[in-house]
Amino acid sequence: MNIKYPKNPKRINLVNNQNLPQVIVNAVANDDYDSSGSDISTTKLIKPPRIVLLESKHNAELEEDVADRIFSLLGQSVHTVLERAKSKKDIVERRLFYNGPETNGWTLSGQLDMLDSKGQLMDFKITSAWTALDAQQNGKPEWEQQLNILDFLCKKNPENLKVFGKLLQPKSLSIIAILRDWSKLRIMQSDNYPKKQVVVIPIRRWSTQEQAKFVAERVGLHQRAASGVDVPVCTPQERWRKEDTYAIMKHGRKSAVRVLQTKKQATAYLKQNELVEGKHYKIIERKGEDVRCENYCLVKNFCDYYTEKKIEF
Repeated sequence: MNIKYPKNPKRINLVNNQNLPQVIVNAVANDDYDSSGSDISTTKLIKPPRIVLLESKHNAELEEDVADRIFSLLGQSVHTVLERAKSKKDIVERRLFYNGPETNGWTLSGQLDMLDSKGQLMDFKITSAWTALDAQQNGKPEWEQQLNILDFLCKKNPENLKVFGKLLQPKSLSIIAILRDWSKLRIMQSDNYPKKQVVVIPIRRWSTQEQAKFVAERVGLHQRAASGVDVPVCTPQERWRKEDTYAIMKHGRKSAVRVLQTKKQATAYLKQNELVEGKHYKIIERKGEDVRCENYCLVKNFCDYYTEKKIEF
């Protein structure tokens, strides 16, 4: 399989628009992440193909503010946590590779954080309390996908997962979420706020067939994008889409009385409650947005969806 994403050895240009201390700039710039030896990493496999393609094509033209890498820098502190936590019976920070039928000629790689002697495959995240809470209540697809791809790679690499001659294989998957903004005071203000600064979030382990199918489908998407045959627009979920809503506002009140999904629902609410639009009450349309596109996508200016907003879904 000769299809490849465009390669550009030049790294994304870092800028320091907020004039952060040079020591922080240096720490961000000296990122030692390395997925060489593979055609695609687990992280990129999960990312939308359009973003990966555009980042590859325009790598030399991209700029990223150092300030936008601070959370990533904090996340790298997990290396220190793992170094302190590991025992001789655990496998820590090991990159695994696989090239087989599911990857259609490409080599897939992924680095596991920790696989302990009990078979617990763990990935450590430094994240917000809100993100952890939402993941506990509603799940987080990216985390589930990442852990299951790593589990898939473990199954394909038994020769690289032996400790003192004993083969380690995952039996359970979990995220260890370290909450960067945790506050003891908020525990008293909310019933469901995390009670501890570290939260263990069990991740559903897919069947071997589910994992293989997911890897094959994602590789196919990326290979078609890399070949230029099919570069799909990111899905609403991938764009972190917030849909239009309709707020019922009362004269003299700053917050909405109700926020509903359609104008029809808002009109019906006024009628049901014997409220008259235009007389103390009005319906305000709040336009939705693609949060990722607007605020977090490095390649938005190279994306025709973002620049033209003319693509129909």
